[in-house]
Amino acid sequence: MIEFGQPAAFWTGLAVGLPILAHMAYRRITDRHKFPSLRFITPSQIPRTGRKTPTDRALLCLRILLFLAIMFLLADPYWSVPVNPEQSSRKSETLIAIDLSPSMGGWNSLAEAKNAASQIIEQENSEMGLLTFGRNSIEEWPIGTPTDQLVDTISKLDHGWKRGDAQVLIDRVGRLFEVNTAAKKVVIISDFQKGDWQSVNFDLSEKGIDVEMIRVGAGVDPQFRSNNQSIMDVKVVPSGPSKVRIWSVIRNWSVQKSSGDLELVVGGEVQETQVIEVPALSSRQVQFIVPTSDVSQAQLRLVNEDSLLLDNLRSVWLKAPPPKHFGFWHEDGLDESTRSEMNFLKTAVESAGDNGWNRWQESQENADGLRMVYEDSKLELLLILGLGEWFENQGLADSLNKYLENGGVVVITPGEIFSETATIIRNAEWFKFSFIRVAGGAAAARNPFRIGALEEDSKLASTFAGKSVRDLYLTSFRKFGILQQIEDSVEIALRDREGRALVLSKSLSSGGRIVFFPFRMNTYWSDLPLRTSFLPLLMELVRKEKRKDQTLPLLEPGEQYGKKEQPFLAQRPGVFRHAGRWLEVVFPSAESITDTLSDQELNNRLGLRVNLPAEEKAEVGALADKDRNSLWMWFAILVATLLTIEMLWSRPLPSSQDSKGVSHA
Repeated sequence: MIEFGQPAAFWTGLAVGLPILAHMAYRRITDRHKFPSLRFITPSQIPRTGRKTPTDRALLCLRILLFLAIMFLLADPYWSVPVNPEQSSRKSETLIAIDLSPSMGGWNSLAEAKNAASQIIEQENSEMGLLTFGRNSIEEWPIGTPTDQLVDTISKLDHGWKRGDAQVLIDRVGRLFEVNTAAKKVVIISDFQKGDWQSVNFDLSEKGIDVEMIRVGAGVDPQFRSNNQSIMDVKVVPSGPSKVRIWSVIRNWSVQKSSGDLELVVGGEVQETQVIEVPALSSRQVQFIVPTSDVSQAQLRLVNEDSLLLDNLRSVWLKAPPPKHFGFWHEDGLDESTRSEMNFLKTAVESAGDNGWNRWQESQENADGLRMVYEDSKLELLLILGLGEWFENQGLADSLNKYLENGGVVVITPGEIFSETATIIRNAEWFKFSFIRVAGGAAAARNPFRIGALEEDSKLASTFAGKSVRDLYLTSFRKFGILQQIEDSVEIALRDREGRALVLSKSLSSGGRIVFFPFRMNTYWSDLPLRTSFLPLLMELVRKEKRKDQTLPLLEPGEQYGKKEQPFLAQRPGVFRHAGRWLEVVFPSAESITDTLSDQELNNRLGLRVNLPAEEKAEVGALADKDRNSLWMWFAILVATLLTIEMLWSRPLPSSQDSKGVSHA
């Protein structure tokens, strides 16, 4: 049957009276007059010009039909087929999805979201459900939950701390509706922050789900959303034996200059306050110097007129981090050469660090435990002095591989019999190369080998710059193993002046790292252990590629730290202690960004409707139980056809005159 989407358009049918009125106005009433005889007048053709008058009844009917066709076109006609009784009896379902990412804690976003959700529950006549989402976290109240329970739950909602991720919502929402539901709708309430939504990929319309998007936290003033300042970064570095320097970066996200107070809070009391001004869309560094004798942690607090207060607080740990552990593997019964090598390496590693920060501590207990395949070893650096028969007899290759798979760092030097070490390395496939011979000896004492120029893009080029590289180039090598046919994946950080490798290194996908020196770390082979460049060279070579600058593990809420048996799951910002280590959990910086997706961007990226008008919502609900086949195209064709005929029919006629002219009596 034919129905109409806009029945109010039938009021335009009153316009049908216009051509009728025009017809009546042009109607002529003729009067009869007596006229003399016309027999002496020759008939002639009178010229005729202009349009046909409305007295042409056929034209009048055409115009009336045209007006009626326009009226039906404006009424949005469609052919509807009522669904069967079973289908019409199916219920409609509405799911409310509320964003609880940290950014919802600012700009009055969460309060607006709660109010909008409560209104939807009061107005919707369908089965209701609730879903809250953040990064990798979903909480559900299934469709059919009593409305009073939903209202109570919504009133108690609070923002989360995990960085937002809208994809987790999309991946879940399609599975929450029943299959046989007649009408499915999800209402998404969010601030639509760009960082959370710009990479979302979905099309719920393919699943028959109507989507409504409600924006919150936008404010009336266009600059309302941009008003935010945040503590973006904090680093603590030593500044003498009993002091530390706190470096902080303050970011102004606003398009206007901001000002405020940055407070240093120690032991619950404000120790120092600095007044800061930050230009628009810029950052500023601020520093404090704090004695560490009595305190272990502090807070930085930004006090200003801010729309998002969650990123205005940062907790930091002031004490030096715990030491990193290292140990040795070597053959039982140390000879003089090996003992000398061990002492040089131990002294160098223990000298690393700055006033007790980033320091290393020998832990032979952990090293020995590692030989027994102790997986939870706290050893962060393993030094192996020569590989030989003892290594194979104890089956240590498997233990070493396991250590590397867990992210450990290994340094290997050869024994007096170089070939044994080279063979074991090749067989284990830690490095692939060909060993030629050991170069040097007594003759090289007078004419030693020297280090060649560092490559500009190498790891060591940035470490050794200016005068510091001079000491490295003065290093003398009396003996070293010549290696050839080295695999392409191996990094060669140092070469001699003839281009031969002096150190091999490789970073593994597991995060582990292995380094091989083709010479022993004692004065019989080289004077490198005596050089000031030895320590920075060794520390740079054992440094992991992905090492962060901070001294303590730095996490965001939702991230995990530690082994599987004893993990630490970060819940909220602060300073925490876990398994003997202090951890810093910081506010996710992406949530401080004020940019959001515009309505147009949402439509372009997601193909969704934003804030459907009330009448459109009613129309969607009214048509939920019908199949609709629109007829507007056919009526549009009819209107165009009738209009064309009317224009052709009523066009002006050309002037004509009888060829004989007008006869005279």
